Amino acid sequence: MKKAVLASAVVAAMASGSTLAAEVYSKDGTTLKVGGRAEFRGDFQGQASGKELDGTMDNKSRFRLNVGGETQISDNLTGFGFYEAEQSVGNSSGNDGNKEFKQRYMYAGIGTQFGAFSFGKQDTANVQVSKMTDIGTHTNTNKDFISAGDEQVNNTIKYTGDFMDALVVEADFVASDEKSNNAYGLSGIYQLPIGLGIGLGYSAGDLGETLGQDNGSSSQLIGGLSYEIGSFYIAGSYTQGDINDKATGADAKEFTGTELAGHYKFGNGFRVIAAYAKSEEKADNGDKTNTNDFIELTGRYDFNKSIRAYATYKINNLKADSSTLAEDADNSLRLGLRYNF
Repeated sequence: MKKAVLASAVVAAMASGSTLAAEVYSKDGTTLKVGGRAEFRGDFQGQASGKELDGTMDNKSRFRLNVGGETQISDNLTGFGFYEAEQSVGNSSGNDGNKEFKQRYMYAGIGTQFGAFSFGKQDTANVQVSKMTDIGTHTNTNKDFISAGDEQVNNTIKYTGDFMDALVVEADFVASDEKSNNAYGLSGIYQLPIGLGIGLGYSAGDLGETLGQDNGSSSQLIGGLSYEIGSFYIAGSYTQGDINDKATGADAKEFTGTELAGHYKFGNGFRVIAAYAKSEEKADNGDKTNTNDFIELTGRYDFNKSIRAYATYKINNLKADSSTLAEDADNSLRLGLRYNF
């Protein structure tokens, strides 16, 4: 396999990194890049969760820093590593600073002529399908049901293969230090020349850590479709699965999730984004709980590739009798300014 094909598999494995990362070192086939973001996010009407906002602004700002490296071992062998951490604000009303960085990603890998193999804290295979609709401020809700299909999962061993510049296949195995708590996943996205993308994934795992050895399991099936032509992009994803406590059945539940998102980019740096998401959990006794039900409308302006401003209005449809909220969910207005480096 040619170097170009090999490199594409490595890039796919490191897709969570910043596309604007600056190269700070390059010598003898080894490169090191540093990137991240500084982002102000303020909710001025209701909290994003739907809870009532008592004050003027709920500060959800954050700072991310990542470091990624790659080394060319031979024509058909490449080594790479990636680390990313995030720091959020502290108690804004008390002016307390948050001194802790939360680890998001930390993995190392080998790129071969057959694809890339990575080891560490990283996204599971299903995430590439859920990200097909992750173009808004509050999107990417279909990854939240089970850890076997979530992002930033520790102890993950993952394979990423790029075939014919059209099909990206991912497979993962999560090796837990707890008994009966391993997980696995498999997914693929095929991009047709006409701009149509088709994604499908499956993940499953044991729940020994929370429910006891051999007592619980979970599974998730997810599918996605996307279409892009010129400045227009639209995508949809749907997921369903179950969490089953084999010991008592008390926590057995099924879940479904639907997410639709689209954007249109104008030629002057401005774009509009619209999204809809609904997630529902159904208990073994038939009781239903809506964990997400919202419409997102966003206007975004990119000053250049590094800095953008946006305003997002989240219309929450959650009701007190169908969610974990004590009262009907509040709508939320978020203003943001993000600098990528």
